[in-house]
Amino acid sequence: MYLYTMADKITPIKRSKELAPLSHDHHEGLMLVWKIRKGLKHGVATERIVAYCRWYWQYHLAGHFQREEELLPLAMPSNHPLFCQMMEEHDIIKRRVKSLPDDAVQPLELLAQSLNDHIRFEERKLFNEVEKLGTPEQLQKIAEGLNKEDACPDWQDKFWATT
Repeated sequence: MYLYTMADKITPIKRSKELAPLSHDHHEGLMLVWKIRKGLKHGVATERIVAYCRWYWQYHLAGHFQREEELLPLAMPSNHPLFCQMMEEHDIIKRRVKSLPDDAVQPLELLAQSLNDHIRFEERKLFNEVEKLGTPEQLQKIAEGLNKEDACPDWQDKFWATT
């Protein structure tokens, strides 16, 4: 398991406009991490948090993973070690979401940490490598593939805002 942990000083990253939509998704993913942690900290029923995680997977995260897996090989070989790490971490996160029990805190904590570490890895390592390896044409093809919006129903239970 490769889940990346942040040991370096945090510095802002200037992301290419082509990969910026993925970074925006990552910001939303970090908000999921924050919501899970806030809900747990304030004793929100785990069933509510788990329901939100399952919804978030269905309407946001699964599609994000699919886009990365299909589009990043346009600029990076699919056997590149960082791409392989991304794939492994996607699988770990997917399994953690799919196996979330309704009534347990630890699996939610593990999901939040895995997702946090994964996003940090992609932003600080993977995307930098994609931008380095990719030609302007390849990066443009990635950008074109990211311009597809998925329809998403609103989530009504704002458990993180009531605590």
